[in-house]
Amino acid sequence: MEQQVENTVDAVQERHVPVVEKVDGGFKVSVGRSVAHPMTDDHYIEWTELIAGDKCYRQFLNPGDTPEATSSVLADTATGRAHCNLHGVWKA
Repeated sequence: MEQQVENTVDAVQERHVPVVEKVDGGFKVSVGRSVAHPMTDDHYIEWTELIAGDKCYRQFLNPGDTPEATSSVLADTATGRAHCNLHGVWKA
């Protein structure tokens, strides 16, 4: 197993850094601010993750999916992570 260090600053049109939004009943993690991350067979987000307190909620994605996931979580704050099959792990 190899430890991966999360990237936090995206130089390419903000397509990898996850966006964490508090929504009714939980949090939504999406990848890409103004433009969603591509979800093609060759380049896609493999999973998004929401970390709230001592809990972690991971949603696996497939090419063609929308790069986002919503988790029902009772928390005030949360951290989002996402893994791109080409560019590694990203954190917000």
